[in-house]
Amino acid sequence: MLDVRGQPRRLVSRTIERYEAVQRRVAEGRSLWGISRELGLNYYTVRRYARAAGVEELLASATHRRTLLDAFKPYLHQRVTADGCHNASQLFREVTAQGYRGSASPVYWYVRLLKSNAVAPPPPRPIPRPRTVTRWIMIHPDGLRPDDTMTLKEIRAACPELDTVTRHVRSFATMMRDLRGDRLPAWIDDVRNSGLPALVQYADGLALDLDAVTAGLSVAWSSGQAEGQNTRVKLIKRQGYGRANFDLLRKKILLRD
Repeated sequence: MLDVRGQPRRLVSRTIERYEAVQRRVAEGRSLWGISRELGLNYYTVRRYARAAGVEELLASATHRRTLLDAFKPYLHQRVTADGCHNASQLFREVTAQGYRGSASPVYWYVRLLKSNAVAPPPPRPIPRPRTVTRWIMIHPDGLRPDDTMTLKEIRAACPELDTVTRHVRSFATMMRDLRGDRLPAWIDDVRNSGLPALVQYADGLALDLDAVTAGLSVAWSSGQAEGQNTRVKLIKRQGYGRANFDLLRKKILLRD
């Protein structure tokens, strides 16, 4: 439970102290409100410390907070311990090229700890949930954090089917953004050759109304104005609480600024 400088984390020591203080007072029969006033802590914080099965439960959140360097620690560990590279400046340049956006100091301190064997190898990153991976695929690549980009790259390399899905989804998003509906037939043919049933089913549905979908991907016009007017009419109607007849509703719609 050390920080990048090899020192005990202050948050960890503070959590242990508070846990012991709360548990000691609970064992004495003190009320949670009384403990809260005496220690100057929020009541719900005291309750969380009192109900915890052990200090490890509280330390889980304190010791697993994300930092900018976390995603690059396995790479640094590999370069220092296996490759024998001890040049912290060079390693800082390497992780910066991979997407690290932090300062050089954490890299220097972590490399120093690795050289002195003061830290254990970083644990493997947890497997992201399917919903999280879906979000990474659906948003623009420039909107991903560096560690998310790296994780998605590893997932795509390990799963060819998911790599194919990502490529098709982003290609379709490019058509929508650039209004290139002329690419739709080729995109549908490419998807049909991919052998992914769910994606093929979606492409077949687009082919049933190809002209309309192509137009939607080619022109700048949309149904947004019509949908906005529908929403406005529904709002005016609901403001009458069900008591306005059609004539009054018509006048409110026509005369509304």
